[in-house]
Amino acid sequence: MKLPSSLAAAVIAGLACTPVSAVTDSVTINVSGTLTRPPCTLTSSKTLTANFGNLRYDQIASAPMIDIPVTLTCPPNSSLSISIKASNLVQGSTTQAWAGKDYLGYFLYLNSDNSAVDMTGVKRNLTNQRGTVDLSMKAKLNAFGAVSEGAFSASAVISIEYL
Repeated sequence: MKLPSSLAAAVIAGLACTPVSAVTDSVTINVSGTLTRPPCTLTSSKTLTANFGNLRYDQIASAPMIDIPVTLTCPPNSSLSISIKASNLVQGSTTQAWAGKDYLGYFLYLNSDNSAVDMTGVKRNLTNQRGTVDLSMKAKLNAFGAVSEGAFSASAVISIEYL
């Protein structure tokens, strides 16, 4: 049996285009990473002042406490640590700092529970925070000896670490 020449040409052309053995490669793409929660945002000022103004030294004990607003806005499930380090503590105390004048100190009290703040730089961890986080405090002067007239000035640093 004789094949028509056009059919024979088609069969030969088809055989010529068919690979003898096909080789296949595959490539795997792995996608990975770590999603992190954004940090909290400090909404209060980065420089705060507790100005007691002009005060008679015989009225230190009755002087009002001065508000120190410290607020953050945090995404859900935020964790952070806060520490406060005074420039100079009164000897033997972890909660009373020297106010820059002989026998004059100051305390910081948390608004949340009126507890005296440790001002040695020890970290306090806060977990599961969300929304507005209020870390506000009050400053209170304290005379621990004979105080004389004159200006006073001191500082402390609040450090907030987002975990």
